[in-house]
Amino acid sequence: MRPSSLFLTVWLQRLALSATLTLLPLTVSADADSTLADVPFDDLVKREVVSASAIARQISDSPSAVAIVTAADIRAYGYRTLADVINGMRGLYTTSDRRYHYMGGRGFGEPGDYAGRIMVLIDGYVTQDPLFNQAYIDESGFVDLELVERVEYVPGTGSVIYGNNAMLGIINVITRKGADFKATQLSTEFSSYGGRKQRVTSGHRFENGADLLLSASDYNARGDDHYFAPYDTPANNHGVARGIDGEGSQRLFGKFSYNGLMLEAGYVDRKKTVPTKPTEYTLFNTPFVVQDRNGFVNAAYETDLSLQLRSASRFYLGHYAYENRRIVDDAAEPYARRMHEAQWWGLDQKFVGNWFAGHTVLFGFEFRNDYRQKMRWSYFSPTATLSSDFNDAFHRRTTSFFLTDEWRLNEQWRLNLGARYDKASDLEGNWSPRLAAIYQPSFQTTLKASYSEAFRMPNANERAGFGSDAVPEYVAARELVLQHDFTPRVRLSSSVYEYRRTKQMVYVSALGAHAPVGNSRTRGVEAELDSSWSSGLRARSSVAFQHAHDTDDHDLVNSPNLLGKFNVTAPLPGQWLRAGFEAQYLGARYTNEHRRLGGVGLAHLTLSTEQKWHGLSASFSVRNLFDRDYEVASPFTWAPGTGIDVLRMDGRSYWFQLNLDL
Repeated sequence: MRPSSLFLTVWLQRLALSATLTLLPLTVSADADSTLADVPFDDLVKREVVSASAIARQISDSPSAVAIVTAADIRAYGYRTLADVINGMRGLYTTSDRRYHYMGGRGFGEPGDYAGRIMVLIDGYVTQDPLFNQAYIDESGFVDLELVERVEYVPGTGSVIYGNNAMLGIINVITRKGADFKATQLSTEFSSYGGRKQRVTSGHRFENGADLLLSASDYNARGDDHYFAPYDTPANNHGVARGIDGEGSQRLFGKFSYNGLMLEAGYVDRKKTVPTKPTEYTLFNTPFVVQDRNGFVNAAYETDLSLQLRSASRFYLGHYAYENRRIVDDAAEPYARRMHEAQWWGLDQKFVGNWFAGHTVLFGFEFRNDYRQKMRWSYFSPTATLSSDFNDAFHRRTTSFFLTDEWRLNEQWRLNLGARYDKASDLEGNWSPRLAAIYQPSFQTTLKASYSEAFRMPNANERAGFGSDAVPEYVAARELVLQHDFTPRVRLSSSVYEYRRTKQMVYVSALGAHAPVGNSRTRGVEAELDSSWSSGLRARSSVAFQHAHDTDDHDLVNSPNLLGKFNVTAPLPGQWLRAGFEAQYLGARYTNEHRRLGGVGLAHLTLSTEQKWHGLSASFSVRNLFDRDYEVASPFTWAPGTGIDVLRMDGRSYWFQLNLDL
């Protein structure tokens, strides 16, 4: 079947599914009607926008130093994936192994570790799957960035509200409404390495206030050829992996909201050919194909119950399937395939009460049923006949209860106290406490101090590999935050923190296996200055220092000690174009072979139209503007004994987008 035909078939199937699901009585909506895409910074800080913390509040009231990237920022800096957004945020970074992008922050960013410790949500829905706990932030992600109103980053632990996997922070992606598009938008993109993308988005707000958004996109790229010196022999094509870096994805998204009611569904089918040698058994310069199919339905209802009580109900469904196909160094079984699948559903009920003067009480419960976690490894003979097959299956039911209290002592002092209890069917119960104090001596200055604990349950991949040795991982966090408004348009956000992590899964040479005995500590300082001017000029700069080490005082793998970010965007003369410039510095870090990689600085430039001409708008970006030759830590040891554990990243690349509003 042709790719276009397949995409159309999947689109029609999902559209039929969405029509069926609209009959469900439960839906979700906690988003404000107005868009923040073009809100000036001085107004933005006064708005109740921080929805990732479960109670909408002003930024100054949040226990953490919150960061926000708006739709205007996404356009101005030419961000194409959530990974691009994350790389522009204070204290965060990503690493790519040409399969996936992995998120790092606050001392932890081991390459190839699927179980990211930062939770990613879409409109409050937790996107991580139960097989790997992976956050899909590249082309495997659910949402095209043109559909995003803003991205919120709440650093620090979040288990007191969100439970499992909210260890180092929360990223909440808030999607736009149909009214933001008003009609239908067609989009086409062209990028380096044969990249092509088409998108159609339709939005409408009805007279009764109902809002509908539908979108579909298709992306394909042939990729580049890559050279690996350890394999520079005639038998290995002189070290060149040729024609096996291609990628394709098809994405569907729909959102309906009406009077506190919202139904949301998304689906992505992504296939990536891997030009590396990910395992010691994989043959070099042979196809290694990974495919991810990910879908969800997110439904909730939010309403006032009177008596100063507000209710937010959520029901969600999720499905994830992973497959890889590869050729291995085994004459008897040269073909191998992995097929993993997960299905789950859950209920989340929150109540917010204001019964007592000075108190805002949040309480509720959550039930999640990971009823299908199936993992299969198959091996085939030279004639493609199945010769051996291995299966493993798991399930987990988790029940959770939580309670927090925001206590306003007086005009200057507030306390935030909370605790959550999670009980999984296959693990012992776990408590996640939080205590925070917020002091505001003036309207311009806010001081915050907090202590919290969080955890991460072992996922199916870890349970299959380590069995009973797989136990929850824990972190205890302390943080001090200072926020100060020098002027209504200039804000400083800074923090000092310490994280202590225990029961990390690490390799123990004496055992010849992994065990949950790893301990580490991270100490860090972060500071960010955000400014705007009436001329339309906006600038943001940040710096983050961190030192992450284990109990033997060894630096953690791929944990840079310094991160620097600088973003500036301004309208060009004539007010038709806007320029966006971004500079990023990734400090020195260590590879899996304990080799030190030097720091690297990157720059990106974007030109975008400020005004539409007959419904047309455009954007042009240059990534890695100065064509820096640099490497990142790799999860693979490419050739046994060579110590090659780095990957060379792309040089200068280009991207062009053209949109037409019908």
